[in-house]
Amino acid sequence: MNIFKVSYKVVRENNDEIYKGFGFKHHSDATQYYVHPNNQSFKGTTTLCQSIGEALVLFSLLCNAVEKGGGESIGDYFVSDDGSQVFLSVNVPDDWRQNGVVEPNVHRYEALIDDDELTVAAYDAMGRWIDGNMEHLHRLYKLLPCFCVLLARECRQNSDYGTMLLNFAENPAADTFVNLHEDFYQAHKFDEYDVNYSNLSGYDRGGLLSFCESFAVIAENKSQAKKESEREITITAFVEDAFLPEYRSLIPNMPPELVIPKAVRGICSAVTGGDIRAVLFHGPAGTGKTISCKLVCQEIALPIMDVINCTENLDEFVLGKFIPEEDRIIFKESYVTKAIRSGGAVVFEEINFAKPQYLAFLNSLLDDNGFVRLDNGEVVRRHPSFRFFATMNLGYFGTKELNQALYNRFNVILELAALSDEAIAKMLTTRVPECADKVDKLLGVYHKLKKKIDSEELDIVISPRNLENWVRLAKYEGYLAAAERTIIPIAKCDRAMEETIRGILMLYKWL
Repeated sequence: MNIFKVSYKVVRENNDEIYKGFGFKHHSDATQYYVHPNNQSFKGTTTLCQSIGEALVLFSLLCNAVEKGGGESIGDYFVSDDGSQVFLSVNVPDDWRQNGVVEPNVHRYEALIDDDELTVAAYDAMGRWIDGNMEHLHRLYKLLPCFCVLLARECRQNSDYGTMLLNFAENPAADTFVNLHEDFYQAHKFDEYDVNYSNLSGYDRGGLLSFCESFAVIAENKSQAKKESEREITITAFVEDAFLPEYRSLIPNMPPELVIPKAVRGICSAVTGGDIRAVLFHGPAGTGKTISCKLVCQEIALPIMDVINCTENLDEFVLGKFIPEEDRIIFKESYVTKAIRSGGAVVFEEINFAKPQYLAFLNSLLDDNGFVRLDNGEVVRRHPSFRFFATMNLGYFGTKELNQALYNRFNVILELAALSDEAIAKMLTTRVPECADKVDKLLGVYHKLKKKIDSEELDIVISPRNLENWVRLAKYEGYLAAAERTIIPIAKCDRAMEETIRGILMLYKWL
């Protein structure tokens, strides 16, 4: 039986709303939120169904109760070591019966999935099995425990999905709800199950791991992580005479609207103390990787001697070169070499665009006994106050994987997440105050485009930089005209994508 296909044909009589499902109904079009890459619907749309949606809600209630330390107040599930066998017991909240989501006499469901064998059971208020073959129940009620136990197995077998569902249980949101529903359906839409109705009250759960018990460890780790994140960070800076006087003016002085991320702030003192000499920031475009390098250096009073754009500037002369001077040829060292010799920081932007042969010197430079050999034969030992920063985007066209030996020489590799809406809004309104009343719309366009790009794995990028360019030009041309020169071009001349972006823009009123 393909219960995933059946789920779209079964709906509650006289009420097609997904209970507590953000206003979605059976067959609601949720394409604006998310489209799975494997979506094979005729129109390429994302639609929801009542039984999967309500199973997501009920299962997330169970997870949320466990997360908040509610024990087995709503239920628990038990998983075998290999994740193939899952037993679930879930108490149905009173309001689900009062609102006709389940039949009045159903107080608890139990379900067992063992490979492709599904067994479900319903129990009354006294804990007695409701005898029969469950045909007296609407088919929708039988699907609810089926999908709940399958969701439990999905969380066990797919860690990314499990993390997303736990986050949803703690912070429910409509877009995540659609994402969970669609990913679950697309992953199993062709699966067949043998579904039975039988009393499971005597089922032996020995050898299965309880979610409640295992989550106790997770909760303890989360609590410890929260304490660590709330700990006040004291930053130690370099002393004033750590660098030559002529280099102190190279200590960054960043605009006040740029605030160092907390995760980045945590490494500052270690950079000063020398426990961290080489830092690699990676993440998507527009997350502030180079800015984070500069903010670190500002916080610890570390001059940035040079910023090298590896897509253009990195060549065999990165450490210096021979040049003619009057009647002789002299070797002129670069600011990278000056930093190695006298102390200071260098930043290599987009390091994975560089040709590997031009990075070879970094292996010896970042080694324990760091040094470089110049083309004039001189060996320059690494100064104790030299620091190396690098940034890179992963998976972009033209990029390469870093040599493993070089990758291993970074003391810290830190992924920067996308900027928060608050951070983007602050940046835009500080730099272009005229856009303050349009920030919500700007963010709406930004997120819709990101979802489109991510879901279809398109080779294009939308970043906060694009938004800043947009609002700067909009001061003179208006938002729709300015978008034609700043936002539409991210489509890289893909006419269909250009029209999609224009359609998203038209959802908002810009006057």
